[in-house]
Amino acid sequence: MQGERVVILGGGFAGISAKLTYPSAILVDEKDFMVVTPRLVEVVENNLPLSHALIPRKVDIKAKVLSIDFKEKKVVTTEGEIKFDKLIIALGYEQDLSRIKGAEKYGIGFTVENVEKIKSFKEGSIVTILGGGALGVELAGALRKRGFTVNLVEAENRLVPYLIPDLSNEIQKILERLDVNVILRAKVEEVKENVVITTQGRIRSDYIIFSAGFSGPKIIKEIGLSNKNNRMLVDKFLRSVDYDFVYGAGDCANFKDGFIPQSAQVSLQAGEIAMNNAIKDEKVEFKPVQRAIVFKIGEDYIGLVKNTIISGPIAALIKSFAIGSLESKVKKVNRFVLAM
Repeated sequence: MQGERVVILGGGFAGISAKLTYPSAILVDEKDFMVVTPRLVEVVENNLPLSHALIPRKVDIKAKVLSIDFKEKKVVTTEGEIKFDKLIIALGYEQDLSRIKGAEKYGIGFTVENVEKIKSFKEGSIVTILGGGALGVELAGALRKRGFTVNLVEAENRLVPYLIPDLSNEIQKILERLDVNVILRAKVEEVKENVVITTQGRIRSDYIIFSAGFSGPKIIKEIGLSNKNNRMLVDKFLRSVDYDFVYGAGDCANFKDGFIPQSAQVSLQAGEIAMNNAIKDEKVEFKPVQRAIVFKIGEDYIGLVKNTIISGPIAALIKSFAIGSLESKVKKVNRFVLAM
């Protein structure tokens, strides 16, 4: 490993974790901030400035990745070429609305770029949220607090279907107490102006927000890496199935045989494992663990710790601690970058 040049592409959760594991690595990202999605929901809920959801994060090279030449081991960016010996790809996710007819024209994704538009929705409007995962349920609570009529549409037979059924039921009860119209087993077939067409019927709406449709970034496919839904395929050590000197971490990577959840906790774990496997001879198998997850729905906090449902002040404290811990990690990365 002595003298090898390690480059990290992407300064999100996985990228900062990789940088903390090996501070000599070169961190590349086109932005100098990180987005904290739960806080982005708070921006909408409480009409806060966008800066509330952004954490300043420094990088070694601020540039956009254009392509990767694996044969020559170099990354082509808007600021020139970057040579590497080992590469950690941690480019996060993108929201792809193109798979549903009319979605790009008549709906919007929940992104940093769209937050101000969502904040400016006309008072008293009907908002339909497509996707009943973590983001969807929190956003539904936030928009109800703002006084909107809210429909929450989920294709599966329960909300947050990747978690235990009892938690799904409790979350649905909270939303229904808030008068959110929860529509389950409703696969979206088409989006038209002011209408969502699903397998359960047509839903009239003034505004349509997608809180689903997350995939890896398009560049994964463009650079020729084997992928599923634009998530690069990796082995159990997070090593690319295409190149043994390339590793994938975070939302842009998925097991060739299996599944890696897209979550901040798992991305932080993956960044550390990917970097250690890149720089050390002895490899460690990656086993993603979702230790705790907490949702803020309106004024309610509810979550899961080791398959035990928690709520109230304890759940609120855990969520606050998780965000505070992330901020501490980012500050540490900033110190490393400034010291280089």
